[in-house]
Amino acid sequence: MALYITSSRPSLLARVLATLVAALVLAGAFMLGLVVFAVAIGLGLLLWLGVWLRLAWMRRTLDPSSIGKTAPGHEAHTEQQVINAEYTVVSRRREP
Repeated sequence: MALYITSSRPSLLARVLATLVAALVLAGAFMLGLVVFAVAIGLGLLLWLGVWLRLAWMRRTLDPSSIGKTAPGHEAHTEQQVINAEYTVVSRRREP
């Protein structure tokens, strides 16, 4: 035998309304969970992108084959420059 707070059973309309309210609450909780999940996935992707970019930048700066390359916005000298000069020996003696 079921025990109720009230002495009479709830009417059919009350049971239908309670079922609808429960279904709406469950649907709302599900949608809120989806939003929280989507935000967490988005933040995780942004964090992953930041780490990936940082590692790519470090790899580029530490790569020996990138020596001589310049950062964007700076002019790079593509030809090797040779400086020709004449000099005169002033003294052959080395000072201590």
